[in-house]
Amino acid sequence: MAKNDDHPAKQAVIKEWDDWASKHGEDVVGDGMLFFGYLQRERPDLLLDFKYPGDKWQIVYTWLLREGRVGR
Repeated sequence: MAKNDDHPAKQAVIKEWDDWASKHGEDVVGDGMLFFGYLQRERPDLLLDFKYPGDKWQIVYTWLLREGRVGR
């Protein structure tokens, strides 16, 4: 796997977050777990189809955190 910050899936996940958050308003902005649930239900074959030896929630959360989309 490429370095996490360089992973091609990262940009797709961040773009999806931006689209998803804009449709759901302030109630969900910052809630990475709701977003991850959405990815698991609606986009697993497109946005969660990357190789990672651990928990994909952890890598998606790290990407969102580093890009300032969610807080700790």
